[in-house]
Amino acid sequence: MPRENPVYRTARVLATLTIKPLFRLRIEGAEHVPEEGPVLIASNHLSTLDPIVLAYGVPRPVAFVAKAELFKMPVLSWLIPRLYAIPLERGAGDLSAIKAAIRALKAGLAFGIFPEGTRSRTGKLQPFKTGAAAIAARTGALVVPAAVIGSDKAWPVGKGPRPFTSVTVRYGPPLDFSGLKLDKKSLQEATHALEEAVARLLPPEYLPEESFAPAKQPEGR
Repeated sequence: MPRENPVYRTARVLATLTIKPLFRLRIEGAEHVPEEGPVLIASNHLSTLDPIVLAYGVPRPVAFVAKAELFKMPVLSWLIPRLYAIPLERGAGDLSAIKAAIRALKAGLAFGIFPEGTRSRTGKLQPFKTGAAAIAARTGALVVPAAVIGSDKAWPVGKGPRPFTSVTVRYGPPLDFSGLKLDKKSLQEATHALEEAVARLLPPEYLPEESFAPAKQPEGR
């Protein structure tokens, strides 16, 4: 596992002094994140704040993809590569993100991924895409389900941050998809298992009723 570079370590200290108190950040289940080996951290996605708090709660460097335009901006072009951000061209598609994840995992980084593909505008968990399962099958990475709770209120989409709004990050036990076949059925089944694992970490108000309602019991004869 690569050691955190000085910029990343400094960012972690700054997050402790600012992000943690400003958003009353609570971390739960960080012991589920392996400190060695390839790891994917797969979470719901509500806010710009999510990558920051997800990475903060993990005891190792975490890479995320970021818009390629950010790498051309003053200051950011120097800063975000040192925070292990990986450029992704707009419209590049899922395959480019998968390739970026594989490169990061081979370099010994953990990789953060949002299987919904975009931020939820309603706060409700959206259907997952199969990218996380495909990456895990190709690399042997463990997949740690994670849930961010409250970031939709702390930093709503299209609005500024709202300090002193509580945010919680929960990590669950890792899933092992290393023996998974890369056919459509297997990937969909693994993706559904991951989606359910993330759903179990979320409070009911973040769940779509039609997807996670308890199954009806068969009627007696």
